[in-house]
Amino acid sequence: MKHFVKVLHGPDHAENAYRAISAVCTHDVKGKQVLLKVNTGFKAEPRSGICTSPDVVEGVIRYFQEKGAGRILVGDSSIVGVDSLEALASAGIRDVCEKTGVECVDLNSFDPVDKKIPGGIMVDSILFSSAPFESDIVVSMPVMKTHMYTGATLSIKNMKGCMYKREKTKLHRLSKPLPPDPRGRSLDYGLLDFTKVCYPDYAVVDGTVCMEGFGPSGGTPVNLDVVLAGSEPAAADLVALKLMGIPLEEVGHLLLISESRGVSYDTIETDPADCSPYSRKFVTAGEARLGLHSDKIVMEDESACSACHAALIQFLRYHQHDFEDGEVYTIFAGKDVNKDDILKAKNPCLVGNCTARFKDLAPFCRGCPPIPSEIKKTLKGEAGISITFLGHSCFRVRSKEYSILFDPFLTGNPAANVNADDVSATTILLTHGHGDHLGDTVSIARRCRSTVFATVETASLLPEDIRIEKGQIGGYIRTDFGGVKFLPAFHGSGVAGGLACGFLLEIEGKKIYFAGDTGLTVEMSLLAEEEIDVALLPIGDRFTMGPKDAVRAVSMIRPKKVIPMHYNTMPAIEQDPQRFKEITERDTGTECIILAVGESLSL
Repeated sequence: MKHFVKVLHGPDHAENAYRAISAVCTHDVKGKQVLLKVNTGFKAEPRSGICTSPDVVEGVIRYFQEKGAGRILVGDSSIVGVDSLEALASAGIRDVCEKTGVECVDLNSFDPVDKKIPGGIMVDSILFSSAPFESDIVVSMPVMKTHMYTGATLSIKNMKGCMYKREKTKLHRLSKPLPPDPRGRSLDYGLLDFTKVCYPDYAVVDGTVCMEGFGPSGGTPVNLDVVLAGSEPAAADLVALKLMGIPLEEVGHLLLISESRGVSYDTIETDPADCSPYSRKFVTAGEARLGLHSDKIVMEDESACSACHAALIQFLRYHQHDFEDGEVYTIFAGKDVNKDDILKAKNPCLVGNCTARFKDLAPFCRGCPPIPSEIKKTLKGEAGISITFLGHSCFRVRSKEYSILFDPFLTGNPAANVNADDVSATTILLTHGHGDHLGDTVSIARRCRSTVFATVETASLLPEDIRIEKGQIGGYIRTDFGGVKFLPAFHGSGVAGGLACGFLLEIEGKKIYFAGDTGLTVEMSLLAEEEIDVALLPIGDRFTMGPKDAVRAVSMIRPKKVIPMHYNTMPAIEQDPQRFKEITERDTGTECIILAVGESLSL
């Protein structure tokens, strides 16, 4: 059986992508749901060789729209710690989606589905986003890149982004023994297992701006001006390898997968028949001269998996110069780290979730794998979560993995300096249904597929398509990021018979009390035993506590820090936050932090 691959070369990348998919697509597309699985694992600028080009995406969208496709989804799920929607926006893909009227999605926002692997060699099951399995047609749209562990990353490996959240790290942490006389590494066989349950219908490989050297994110851009497509992704990947000048034997997973699918260079037919004029020899990761050595960073990472090794090499590549004049640090990573070595080391730092059991002994950078910039922050004592004031009573709490919004009133908020369309959230905590708190909850939750936490009554104001976690005063909900407790608030709710609420948010070992709209309550004294890190309290008066009662609230709650909110948005709630700060710190000893709109506090 011959496998056809269309190859197009030239500067009009959108047109080339359109013509490439047109040449290979044989599906009856009309009315079908299509998923374009792009490559935005990292946050990067458009056409940088890191993420799929928006021009290529636009060309493929145009094809499916002209053929009458029903619902078109364009998305990916980024590495742990990178906001997927922000990565899609940074790459210019969200703009293309808005321009063409299709959906730009975070694959992690879909429900998870567990797929059993028939005859699994390295894994028995994998947890996926349900998006590819809910779609009638799946198109993998990778960037043509080298990869430091797999040799190259193309359309088949690009589908690894369909794995659900932290499940992506599973193939880097394999413990089963390799088959006799293996023809690849554990990761290669893990990817072979992956393809038994998740395999795209088509591949459109973006070879416009590629990457060589230390891919998939730290290499050098290569302008190749090529787009290629095939209805057998393994065939498309083999043609891409030839264009890159990389022997198939050096890319273990493609060797195994192509053989399993009966694909070889002998079975592939390309148009044009001779693509060699478009090719060049890519520098592989092994050939790249990285010059990675630091006298100030000692690595103890012998037992680290490939994912952590990649993160550490990236850390050295981009951040070692930040430590040239300082002290010596010792970074520990891997499952075999031990207590004695940590205690003997100079300025130890623990990296990756395998070292979490020792996090009380040294600074700890979580992640599987960790993010290089977060390793730097951990060494410099800058890691943790951030609280950003977005105006009125709207705050965003961000960790490496989560973005949580309180009462997202942005549209029509005279104090806000960002648009609702530019704000993403994994979670929204909604205290009540008044317009200056409910705000943009629905539009943000729909776009980001966020989960909204609200009381039963407030939840009744939200459409049925919104994901909701309902609770009631005193109730606690355990979550992936920690937990949410519903607390009393003395205020109308915006719905008959209901109560407003406040929230106690637990995340990354920190506790944040968001009072919402409330007057002073005696129940606030019960919060002292919670040892709250930050309290967000209204001081506007008239509709909530005023400054005097807010100071009394601080004295009862005894938080480590307090941030005032719900003031100066309108004339009726004008207050002097500086005066509140002076009285609070004088009478309670609690540090009061006044955040300007857009300003953040790091914990």
